[in-house]
Order: sequence, then structure tokens, then C-alpha cells
Amino acid sequence: MARLSRRNFLIATGWVAGGLTVLYTMRNRAMTVAPTIIFPDSASGITWVQIRQDGKCMMYFSRMEMGQNSNTGLAQIVAEELNINVADIEGVTPNTSDVAPIAVTAGSMSMTAFSQPTAAAAAMLRETLRARAAAKLNKSLDLILDAPGGFTTAQNEQLVYADLVDDKPAMIEFDETKPLPALYTFDKTRKKKQVGHPTQPLDMQKLITGAPVYAADIKMDGVLYGRAIKPPVRNARIDTLDTSGVDAIKGLIKLVREDDFVGVVCKTPSAVDAAMAQINVTWKLEQPINDDEIAKIIDVDARMGEGDLEHMFEDNNHRSDADWDIDLRFDVQNQSHAMQEPRAAIARFNPSDAEHKLEIWTGTQDPWAMKRLAALDTGLDDDEVVVYPQRMGGGFGGREHYEVEMDAVRLARAVKRPVKVQWARADEFMCSRSRPASAHRIRLAADDKGNLSDWWHGYVTGHIVLARAGLPGWLLPIMRLGEDIGTVRGAVTPYAAPHHRVEFSDVDLPIDLGVWRSLNAGPAVFARESAVDELALRLGRDPVEYKIEQMASAHPRLQACLMRVRELAEKRALPKGKGYGRGYACGIYEHRCNVAASADVFVDEKTQTIKVTHMCCVEDVGLAVNPDQLHAQMESNIAWSVGMALMEKLEIGDDTIQSSNFDNYTIPRMEDMPSVDIDIIDQPGIPPAGAGEVALIAGPGAIANAIRQATGYRALRLPISYDDIKADKKG
Repeated sequence: MARLSRRNFLIATGWVAGGLTVLYTMRNRAMTVAPTIIFPDSASGITWVQIRQDGKCMMYFSRMEMGQNSNTGLAQIVAEELNINVADIEGVTPNTSDVAPIAVTAGSMSMTAFSQPTAAAAAMLRETLRARAAAKLNKSLDLILDAPGGFTTAQNEQLVYADLVDDKPAMIEFDETKPLPALYTFDKTRKKKQVGHPTQPLDMQKLITGAPVYAADIKMDGVLYGRAIKPPVRNARIDTLDTSGVDAIKGLIKLVREDDFVGVVCKTPSAVDAAMAQINVTWKLEQPINDDEIAKIIDVDARMGEGDLEHMFEDNNHRSDADWDIDLRFDVQNQSHAMQEPRAAIARFNPSDAEHKLEIWTGTQDPWAMKRLAALDTGLDDDEVVVYPQRMGGGFGGREHYEVEMDAVRLARAVKRPVKVQWARADEFMCSRSRPASAHRIRLAADDKGNLSDWWHGYVTGHIVLARAGLPGWLLPIMRLGEDIGTVRGAVTPYAAPHHRVEFSDVDLPIDLGVWRSLNAGPAVFARESAVDELALRLGRDPVEYKIEQMASAHPRLQACLMRVRELAEKRALPKGKGYGRGYACGIYEHRCNVAASADVFVDEKTQTIKVTHMCCVEDVGLAVNPDQLHAQMESNIAWSVGMALMEKLEIGDDTIQSSNFDNYTIPRMEDMPSVDIDIIDQPGIPPAGAGEVALIAGPGAIANAIRQATGYRALRLPISYDDIKADKKG
């Protein structure tokens, strides 16, 4: 059977039937095993925006939804360009056969990478319709004026978009030789009607009414249920396996084993639980799995004592023999994604369907990677696999890999029936590609005027982007000759020192690692902000003033955030008495997102607890497309900051992941949440920079610095407990 071209496919599926569509095409292909890293630009995007015959605007959503509501922001941009309301847009999440590959949803890149291409597509559609209006009214283009949902003239001749499209499908091809039309979204002089205003998330009604939006909600005739056993680390191999009790389970369809993959398929979810309880397995490990082993591997002092670390990130007139005012080591814990929704997927094989031989429904940050990897796993061609992305109840970098999808595909193939796999909470913790533990040695020296003269930051952390199983074994050693982009996040300091060195080693840990919210930036900025704060205190300087001065006017947007967050914090008087403290921290995420945070804490000797009572956060991430959603992202990062600073830690021991649920992996509850003040420094002339993981880099440092002011205890290890403070006082 001849395959349809992209143009003919869109027409055949009705996407371009009876309307005018902007089509961008992609010229690149991603590596089969790598994340999808194709980002659009003005000439090569991934956005389809359409006006239908009835005047309705439709758009393909280019981002995978996990609570950040980026598609709502992109819809606001479309509405701004087309002079319509966001409510007038019908959004469609495409499957992987509908559109060319779209970049993985990660790295707070959605608004950064997709805002301009989305604006360009909508503006091109607007100007094409303007030309049609001019022809219809027999007037020159400059006489066709914008109007809500269409155009007008000085003589009040009105045309709405429905007047300008017909029932013949038509597509507007992007012409790279012509300049872009005016983009209203980024016009600093324009009074925005949609962009910059709060807008309800587009799918909010579905969420609050319990509509089926997650993979687990999918209902399908004839579906069976399955699950596979999970090793404590992906390079483990089965040592012993006992499945003798599985056959007795009522409702069992099949016990499936392919090498080290073992799973069951049953008629009901309860039968799956019963069958899995009958499987007993032990594992062969390549190295011990426990906290002591991890601590030994990341021992930054031991590694620096042997010489330079593996990667020299920056080296500017470094002096190893400086008279150090600060020489501190900071240790940061392993953390799990701890997503609220345990992941699920459905796989269905269709042998008689030449186009869609394998269909997968799943919540993933990278549907096109799932498509490629499923094809590789089954021997099918890429074009024979289609993935239908579903909403995620959390992602944070944890849903970029072929995992629950693999379980569903292999089990469905084994029984030749559609199979739904729903992970248990314990599976989520066992299979979590954790944020690696890290150790940081920071040495600082000041000159006789108190200004920074020497900066030396060495750290050791696990691989993040180049983690094991993220790439094939033969490729990993080659890729690791360069820098892991996840481990260098946060390495650049905003503080100026004439003698400067940043070096690091990224290493294999005995647990599975991967991308985690803010990557290495959270740990690195916590260590850095704690060290600079300590230096300021030892010099008898106000930490906020000192930090602003040491930026040497190089980062005015960050300085403005820090000054503004202090203004917010000081509107509340810190209670008098023992145990109260206030701290500040700031940082720049990925060279583009500026943030500062303050924290008020109360360290209660009577109850022996640490309570974060209030936090302030200020961000400058360029144009704030939807302030409400930006506010929500900042609040969520504050909640995670409390968890990172005070409670979250993945427990590892006895050659397994011991954390298995929220009874033994503590996350912030409502009672742990501080009151919050948020401020956004809007920059209408600067493209949006993204904010999904930005405030997390400042929050933990602010909490640690507040504890230092309250108690005199300098936290050198996360998470911080009252026992740490008590032990420090005894010491």
C-alpha cells in the first residue's frame, strides 16, 4: 500500500478539509535512541494553525501536558495574533502520525522554543486572510484593518474569518525567502488583549469534572491487564525466579518471560495483583546498592585530592593556594520524581492495518521517542507505530523513557490482545530515574576590601542526561567524553571573581538516574548560595547587599529580582524571639530565567521541628504570557523547595530502593506549606523564557540561609533535620 504524503495525510484525515491551514515542515530526523531534540525556528516549526469554514480556529498542541499549561499560553499567542479570544480556539493534541516530530517537553523550553514559531504561524494565517479580504473588497492591503475575529475598513465594511475560507482545503506553505509578518505578541508598543492576561487552562473543565484525560482512563473493548516485575536497577539480571504459584491465579491469561523481562497478563487488575504477588525473584547486581556505596562514589574531597576533576568547566587565573575564607563541603540527597499519577499505557497490535500496526496510548514527555523505541523493540518500521499522547499527572523529566510503554507492548505482543499496564506506586519508586546525589566543595576568598577574589567550585554528581540506559552501551563512553548538559546546569555563577575555577566529575551510581526538575541547578545553586551567604556573614556584611555588589552590575535582571524579593519579605515583620530567621537566595536558570526567593523559618526547640512559615518569590522570565500559570509554577516550585530542603530523600539500602510509597518517602503536605507572596517582573520586549523548574533553584538555599540566621547552624547536607541542628550545638 502506498504511503500518504504529509500533505495528503492531513487532507485525508480532514485536518485541512474546508479551511485554511498553516503548515510548517521538518527537514531533520532524530536519532532512534536519543530524546527528540527537534526544536522549531521561524523557518522550520511544528505548528499547524487553522481557520475552518465556520470561522472556528483550530490548532495542534505542540506540548505534552503535565500541569504546566504551556499549550494554554501558546493558544493565547494564537489568539493575540488572530484578534480572537482563547475560548474561540479548539485545541487538538496530535498523535505521532498527525505531525512531524516535536521536541521533547522538558527543560522549561516550551515557551522559549515555541512562542515565536506559534506566533509566526498565526500571523501568517492572519495576513493571508487579510489578503483575501483585500481581494474580496477590491481594496489595497493597507486599508484592511484588524477587527475582532476578522477585518474592517474605514467605511465599516466588515468581514469575519468565516467569510474568507471555503470548503476547499488549502495550506499556506512557509516561504523562507520572505520576511515574517508583524508579530503582535512581541510588539512592545501594542496593548495586548490576550497575552499577558490570566486565562483559564484550556482543559480545566475536563479535570474538575473527572473526564478521561489520563492513559489509565482509556476504555477499550477486549482489553486485558498486565504488569512486569521491576529490578532495583536496569542493568540487574535475574538470579533466581520462582513463579510456581502464578498458574493457580484465577483470571490469569499468560505468564510472559523474555530473558530478564517477566510479566503477567490477566483478565482483571485484581488478578494482576494476585499473580504478581506469587512471583519471587532475586537479582544479580554489578555493584552494591546502598547509600554508603553512593557516598563513596561521589566523595568530592577524595576525588579532588587525587588531582583535577574530569571536566574543567571554567578556569580563569585559578589560584589553588589562596587564603580561603570559606572552605565548605555540601552534600545533596538522591530524590525521586514522586509523581502523583502512577504511569499507565495501553498497547494494541493491528496486523491487518498497514498504517497502524502498533498503537500506544500513554502519558509521555516524548511521544516520538516512544514511537521510535517501540519500533526498535518490535522490529516494525517507525511509520507502522502510532502513539496517542495523554495528559500526565506529573512528569518533571521522569517520563522521557520507554518504560511502561515497553511493558504494555511486550505483553500485548505475547497475547495478541490489547493490554493495559498500570504501574503500582512501588513500581514508580523502584523505576524512578532519580535526581542523583551530589557533593560540592566550594572555596571562596575575599580581598582586603571584602570583594570576591577567588572562587573554586568542584563537585561530583551522577550522570543525568547521559545516564545509563538513556543511550546504548556502545555510545555512552563516547558521549561521556564531553559534558553532560544536565550536570553543568547551575555551574555558572553570577558572582564575579578574578580568579575562578569550576570543575566537576559525572559518575555512574548503582541506581538508575535521569532528568529531574532543574537537573543539577538545584543542588549547585543551593551550595553556591549557602557559601556566599556564609562569606557575607563572616565579613559582617548583609548577605543580600553583598550578593548584589558581587554581581558587579553584570546581571541587572537578577539584581532586580533579589532587591524586589527583599522588599516583599520586609513587608512582614519577622517575629521576635528565639528560633526565627529569614534567608535569601537567587540564581539564573539556563542563562535566561532569573529568580530570587526568601524564606522565613521557625526552629522550635520545644517540638524539635523546622517550619517554613512564609516564602516570597520573584521571577523575571521575559514576557509573562499567562501570569496566572506562571504564578502557579512558582508556587509548585516553592512546595518542592520545602521538600528538597527539609524532607525528601530516596532511601537506598540492602541492594534495593527502599522508598516505596509516601509513607516512607516524605513530600510536603498542606500543613508543611508556607504562606506565599509572588511577584513577576514582566518584560514584554523579551521573549518568554519558561518557568517550569526555575524557582526550585533558589528556594532550598533561601530556607537553609534562614535556618542559619535563626540558629547559627550552617546546613551542609540536605535534607536538613532538627537533629542536625541539635548535633551541631552539642559539637
